[in-house]
Amino acid sequence: MKNIWRNNYHIDAPYGLINDPNGLSYFNGYYHIFYQWNPYGCEHKTKHWGLVKTKDFLKFSSPQIILKPENYFDKNGCYSGCGHVKDNILNLFYTGNVKNEKNERESYQCLAKYYADGSFEKKGVVIDKIPKGYTAHFRDPMILKHEGTYYMVIGAQREDLTGCVVVYTSKDLEKWDFKCELSTNLKDFGYMWECPNLFRLSHDKYALLFSPQGLKKEEFRYQNLYQSGYIIGDLDFSPMTLRDHSEFQEIDYGFDFYAPQVFKKENENIMMGWVGMPEKEEEYPTNLDGWIFSLTLPRKIFYKNGSLYQEPIDEVLNLRENKLEVINNVVLDEYVFNTRKRSLEVEFNLDLEHQDFIDIKLEFEGEYIILHYNKKEEVFVLSRENMIKGGQGVRKFLLRCHDTLSIRMFIDNSIIEVYYENGLESTTFMYFPNSNNMRLRVSGSSPLKINKLDIWNLREIIYE
Repeated sequence: MKNIWRNNYHIDAPYGLINDPNGLSYFNGYYHIFYQWNPYGCEHKTKHWGLVKTKDFLKFSSPQIILKPENYFDKNGCYSGCGHVKDNILNLFYTGNVKNEKNERESYQCLAKYYADGSFEKKGVVIDKIPKGYTAHFRDPMILKHEGTYYMVIGAQREDLTGCVVVYTSKDLEKWDFKCELSTNLKDFGYMWECPNLFRLSHDKYALLFSPQGLKKEEFRYQNLYQSGYIIGDLDFSPMTLRDHSEFQEIDYGFDFYAPQVFKKENENIMMGWVGMPEKEEEYPTNLDGWIFSLTLPRKIFYKNGSLYQEPIDEVLNLRENKLEVINNVVLDEYVFNTRKRSLEVEFNLDLEHQDFIDIKLEFEGEYIILHYNKKEEVFVLSRENMIKGGQGVRKFLLRCHDTLSIRMFIDNSIIEVYYENGLESTTFMYFPNSNNMRLRVSGSSPLKINKLDIWNLREIIYE
């Protein structure tokens, strides 16, 4: 099953298709990473829930199937949902997808119990009807608790075909009552909001992270088929209103990022996303090898200067095997690094005082990816136009730098994650070179001053 695109330290589908991370939880001393999984093929059908567990993001349990689409309430797919720990039980909430003889959709919100000994059981339907005024696009439950009450937020579509989030409440996680629609200023913002996450930030603010579908493409935003992003405001629980919230801000500007989910470990918000994009399966050539899509590295989410910043959690440092390069305060015409193993972490800080632009180029024997920063216009351009296989295209976003440019890159065999300006922005994307050989080339409009550059070789994760 190994080929030059099978990743070393990202979670891949062992076979078949994986997509949304689900049920993410820190439970019984382990990170529990559930995900949508079709084990039978590279199509969006027969969705199960898979699971891997880890303490350190280096050693993982072997993938196993937890939920199967086998009951009347989920027979056409166990769709996305969340996990919530109560009384040493991990409660898994998910949407059961059902289609009748006329191919009409029905949606049920369902509960399963996952116990500390690794056993689990389906408890069945906890919400069996869609409230009046909404269509059957009604899915992806997420739980938060506030002052003794549990709140379930669900991605929904109004009958006028606009997206929103609705809210249910419960005292015991089993009996749920419809409360209302979450009120925001986004009244006509796409036709469906998938995978909502409502969570508290450190400065007494709340973030609503969700994936709206149907936004119109613009030059510097909304460039993917579907987006993922957030708004931040003051949450009033009665009525459920996110007041004085920010504009919608995308959480990742790459080609291949969707359906992120946030969970807590102690007081830290951690996010993982799906490395892929719905309805774009033809762009990913690994399906010819019987697997498709992956999950991102786990990222800490923190609130700073009105935005969400993100960076890999501390456990990701366990992947570092040895340092390949160290540079401090050096001036070069350009920097070049060659490797035959695409399993790297690259971190650098570049001086911008005398630069009009910076080019970061990843070359693969005739193919290349380029990241170009225009200092004056404050525009970053990411281009895969010169790759042969997989999706191509260009992504642009605005990034304000001052005297320096800071970048942290995680390069795997078919995934690259880039964090800009200490996590202010990020881009996640897949790439499929025909060669293992890679050259990293960094240059500017004038001689390049490297304040700091470090490169580590990263280990391959182990499934036990």
